[in-house]
Amino acid sequence: MNLKWYREKISEQYKDSFGCDFGEILCHEIHTNGLTFLWLAEKWNMSVTMLGLLIADHCARLEKYPEVDFDYKVE
Repeated sequence: MNLKWYREKISEQYKDSFGCDFGEILCHEIHTNGLTFLWLAEKWNMSVTMLGLLIADHCARLEKYPEVDFDYKVE
């Protein structure tokens, strides 16, 4: 399974009406249009499992690089 391919195919289909950034499209469909994961999976003609992988991949891309806080103290 190639998540990049899925992101590109979805983004290509939205470029005339919304834009082409997958993250913006995903957030727009869920937060603005109010689609549940099940409804969005149906709209995009994929399994909820595949949609979950795309969402997890999107969220992982938003993560900051880990940075150790050497001054951290347990209180």
